[in-house]
Amino acid sequence: MIKTEINQKGLIADLFSDPSTSTSKAVIMLGGSEGGKSWSRIKKPIELLVQRGYSVLSLAYFKAGNLPSSLQEIPLDYFEKAFAWLSARDGIAGDQVAIIGGSKGSEAALLLGSRYTQVKVVIGFSPSSVIWQGIPEKRFEIGKDIKSSWSYGGEGLPFLPYLPTVSKRELITLKLRKMHQEALLNAETTEKAAIPVEDIQGAILLISGEKDSLWPSTPMSGQIMDRLDSKGFRYPSEHLSFKTGHNGIVLNKETWRRVFTFLEENFS
Repeated sequence: MIKTEINQKGLIADLFSDPSTSTSKAVIMLGGSEGGKSWSRIKKPIELLVQRGYSVLSLAYFKAGNLPSSLQEIPLDYFEKAFAWLSARDGIAGDQVAIIGGSKGSEAALLLGSRYTQVKVVIGFSPSSVIWQGIPEKRFEIGKDIKSSWSYGGEGLPFLPYLPTVSKRELITLKLRKMHQEALLNAETTEKAAIPVEDIQGAILLISGEKDSLWPSTPMSGQIMDRLDSKGFRYPSEHLSFKTGHNGIVLNKETWRRVFTFLEENFS
């Protein structure tokens, strides 16, 4: 496996690939609110994906180089650069991609899948059913100058705002499940911010931790599955939940066994 650092035309990523493979399919990996190329630091899953014949793009979308410093109104147009780069790369079948996202990265992955037909598989760790309010660079300013997490064409996308009841202690410890749960009680705003997952033209695998203290990823996964059922979604969809926390599922070997099998079944 070789690692190629990419910093060109505003795109910041690491590409992991096997030079002995003539043509491989592309898997894009998106991290969460920690920013940067966070998946690049978790080596084993990437190694196993490359061993299975995939080229893996660990993509930064904020907190790296000249990218935004906060997770606010991140332009979906930026991800188009990654799609175009993969499509033009020799040795990669980049016209179809799979996206693996964690936490806020899963929010992005589901949103991208709903908008771009080249996304054929979405795998979300600790996923979200809605577009949330953006996260400022300084977390204690979360109630100031509220913006969406994502934008397109220079316009912020509809989002679900947090309620102004979160405490400093909760922000320090990142125990923000209650904050998210309270916001989700507003049915009208939640529906406006809902990710149209039924528009994804490919398979969906959701993996959540029932003890998630950052946000209610298991109930939100249930909301996604219910929406898929109600809309007559015709592609494979699956939700796995484990008795662990927000980040615990990433370290679970059973999780990755299912991820690899799911990719083999739906992206081979």
